[in-house]
Amino acid sequence: MNVYFLSGLGADKRVFDKIKLDHAFNVRHIEWIKPLKKETLAHYAGRLLPQMDTTQPFQLVGLSFGGMIASELSDIVNPKQIIIISSTSTGVPVSKFYQGLIKFLLLSPFAAPFLRSTNSFTYKYFGADTPELKTLLKVILHDTDSKFLKWALTRISSWDRKTKAPNLFHIHGTADHLIQYKHVQPDISIEGGGHLMIYAQADEISGILNRKLKEAAE
Repeated sequence: MNVYFLSGLGADKRVFDKIKLDHAFNVRHIEWIKPLKKETLAHYAGRLLPQMDTTQPFQLVGLSFGGMIASELSDIVNPKQIIIISSTSTGVPVSKFYQGLIKFLLLSPFAAPFLRSTNSFTYKYFGADTPELKTLLKVILHDTDSKFLKWALTRISSWDRKTKAPNLFHIHGTADHLIQYKHVQPDISIEGGGHLMIYAQADEISGILNRKLKEAAE
């Protein structure tokens, strides 16, 4: 069975490097494409379909922003299961502080270099607390397209999905500072897991993924 992986905001398949799945699954990575001006998440998700074979059963695994896109894809196609990691199944409240911060970053001429830089702020909120995670985050942010990043941040802050997609399983870390644990209701919690737990606690998450993917494939 094909399993399509959707990475996080600005990230790519490198964040999944330590995930190990059973050989029964054909892992395919969805590549982010350039968003259209004022494009919605739903419309963007639809334009990713040429990268997928929907003529046979498949499953989706979405990390962070990729989890939101996976939920939007479920309104268009019919995956056997969606597994989201460090993400949210519906729109979550964004505080006035973060609304103001996002607005400032998007309007400021210094936004692009700031958003793509690594500093104590980004390290904290992504949970990059080891030299390996800091290096990974630094490389990913450096390679991120700033226009894509601005578009996605805008869409995330206004995402108002009310209902959880069918057949969705949510894995979340209790120490996630980017999408706070108190705002979501995961199906399984990773104690002490931060936003980059997909990399930092890959063995534990690999075990959960293999179990859930096999259950849906039966």
